Amino acid sequence: MSLTREDFFCGAFLSYLLNNRIVPAIFEERIDPNRKIYDFTTNKGDFRVYVKSSEKPVNESSQKNGCRWNFPFTENQIDELKSVKSEGRQMYFAFVCGKTALNKSKIAIIPESIIFKYIDIDRNNKYKGQSIKIKLVKGHWDFDVYGTARSDKVDGLDNTLKVRVKNIDELFGQEQTA
Repeated sequence: MSLTREDFFCGAFLSYLLNNRIVPAIFEERIDPNRKIYDFTTNKGDFRVYVKSSEKPVNESSQKNGCRWNFPFTENQIDELKSVKSEGRQMYFAFVCGKTALNKSKIAIIPESIIFKYIDIDRNNKYKGQSIKIKLVKGHWDFDVYGTARSDKVDGLDNTLKVRVKNIDELFGQEQTA
């Protein structure tokens, strides 16, 4: 089996889990090795995570105050999303936001309910591109998320969803005891 660039970015997500003491008790066998969908269980529950990556931000050199990544979904991926069911699992999307300096890369974890508001999964025009965009403004604690079905601004006002940069620990990590 040959490795793809996507495999390395999926590895970043899995490595983050393991290096931060989020040790899944079970990783289930993937039905299709070409899909970047992982099923695993931690003490917080059963999860299904769909991993997508972007190697570098759009216009990295000109974005001095932050970075923006684009995550396009192909026609086949949109159709696949319609068929992927969470099957009693909590479903999330992990967007690996790559940087030229790999150690500066980030991972945005977003629940499926939000993603399906930002891409038009039941699109009438099958040829209209679908994508999720993630922006990280320098000095901010949250990613700004928007997509094809929801723009980043409405009447000049911010219309993005805010997602905590370090939310992996609270979503998948061990329960905190008082």
